[in-house]
Amino acid sequence: MSGIYITGLAALCIPQPGRTKPFGHSVPEPDSNGTVAGRNYPDPSWFFGQRELVDVSGYFSLAGIKTDLILCASYERAVFDLLYHHIDQNNRVIPNVQPSDINDVVDFERIVA
Repeated sequence: MSGIYITGLAALCIPQPGRTKPFGHSVPEPDSNGTVAGRNYPDPSWFFGQRELVDVSGYFSLAGIKTDLILCASYERAVFDLLYHHIDQNNRVIPNVQPSDINDVVDFERIVA
């Protein structure tokens, strides 16, 4: 089952219910930055299914962002997607992100599991 959801660095900038977002950057318009799984970013739904996807339609509505996307990777799935895309598929390091930048918000043990 193929999923279409926001992931990668964009997902780390979107507030999720009950959590502090890892990055304080503003949220770009979905689809404009190349981090939509199933469109212009790898989709590991073959492995995860719909686990670790969060409905962020409420945030988009409050922020006045018009988009047909309502699902966003949890912060842990977004980091996994970054690792999968950059390291496994492209054999390069993830640009501009260090674990120490986000380890106070992202549960790295869930990613490893």
